[in-house]
Amino acid sequence: MEPAGILLIVSVLLVAAFILLTLSLMRLRGTARELEAALADETGARDRAALLLAIASAVNSSLALEEVLNVALTHAGRIMGAVAGAMYLVRPGKTELYREASYNLTNRARGGVRKIEEEPLRTALAAMRPLVVNLDDRSAPGLDQGGHPGHALVVPIQRSGQLMGAMELYLNAWRELSEDQADLLNGVASQAAIAIRHAQLFAAQEENALTDELTKLPNRRAFAQQFLLEMQRARRHHNSIAFLMIDLDRFKQVNDTYGHLNGDAVLAELAQILVTGARDSDVCARYGGEEFALILHETTESGARVLAERIRAKVAAATFPGGLKLTISVGVAATDDAALFTQLIDRADQALYVAKHGGRNQVRVADMSGPAPKPHTPRPEPEAV
Repeated sequence: MEPAGILLIVSVLLVAAFILLTLSLMRLRGTARELEAALADETGARDRAALLLAIASAVNSSLALEEVLNVALTHAGRIMGAVAGAMYLVRPGKTELYREASYNLTNRARGGVRKIEEEPLRTALAAMRPLVVNLDDRSAPGLDQGGHPGHALVVPIQRSGQLMGAMELYLNAWRELSEDQADLLNGVASQAAIAIRHAQLFAAQEENALTDELTKLPNRRAFAQQFLLEMQRARRHHNSIAFLMIDLDRFKQVNDTYGHLNGDAVLAELAQILVTGARDSDVCARYGGEEFALILHETTESGARVLAERIRAKVAAATFPGGLKLTISVGVAATDDAALFTQLIDRADQALYVAKHGGRNQVRVADMSGPAPKPHTPRPEPEAV
């Protein structure tokens, strides 16, 4: 064979080998990319699962609603690279959502209340999925670092088909959500919904434990806690504090004559009269049985006497369930001497004892300069006259 022919054949073979080698390398590179993508997907899935587990553990580690909201919100914000965030919750009987937690927002930032039928919530809540929406000047809250965000990633929070709230994660630039990101945010929202529900149930139980079921006033336990706080505040600010002990006159006769159901209705009505007769800043509670108590902060003896007389007159003028006309007796104790704060309840109780035995339907004021009261047995109800 001619050398030229041999050279041609060798050249063709070399070209063919090169092509085959190139194709093999391309296949290998494609396979490598597929492997890398598969590994990335697997790693991403593991990372997302780990992140959701961390959020679930964090939000379920506390029954304090505020803490639960902050943990869920900040984790979701970190995932999406948000510059700030806010958590809104539904309140019973309301058509608006109220901001209950936030981070990196200015104090009293606009948008504290969101209407369901308005943006930025309307579109995302209608779709019930995470969406990025534009913010206008009216709805964009102020940021700690200055300025206002242009966009919000809205994440609906629901449980068993019931809307519980929404997260708003604030972004400086528009972005499209990938399917994985939307799934991840939905997972965060689901964990948040469970934790929020648990926290709400716990808060309701706590409230029930501190509320008198009949009158809906704070009970004696709650009252004791509040009295301790009021004493601490009065000491800190060097203010006076007053205490009123109130007893419904001849209540036993009401129960004996008209029955306990009517007696319960009478107590509930009296509670409302006391609440409306007191100031907004006063603390009114059911102390026990037919006894009620009021804490009057920053109130002198003369001021407490005026308020007690006003409440006594209001009760005497009222008509109670069953057409009954009833009265109350009131014991008052007041002082600005921090050393005597702990004696207020006992001294008011003794002043009430004097009022009951002095003819009822009257106000008596304790002498705080006298000797400390001695423990005494429960007051017997004076004989009817």
